[in-house]
Amino acid sequence: MSEQRVLLVQRSVIGTCALVAVVLLASFYMVVSGAVERGVARQRLASVDPATQATTAATPHRSAGHGAALLARVGN
Repeated sequence: MSEQRVLLVQRSVIGTCALVAVVLLASFYMVVSGAVERGVARQRLASVDPATQATTAATPHRSAGHGAALLARVGN
């Protein structure tokens, strides 16, 4: 093969790889963007829905002191 053909093949391979990388980046961006939108919508719905507010208010929250006491016992 001549040098011109080698350069043409090399540039076309680099161009194809760059195009594939751009397509993969765009698809990854769209997937992550869609997941973020669904998460925000779910969070917004949960903050407005009275049934979920009653459920979250009824769940006991652990205090930081409880976890610290547990870790203190492990060292004994």
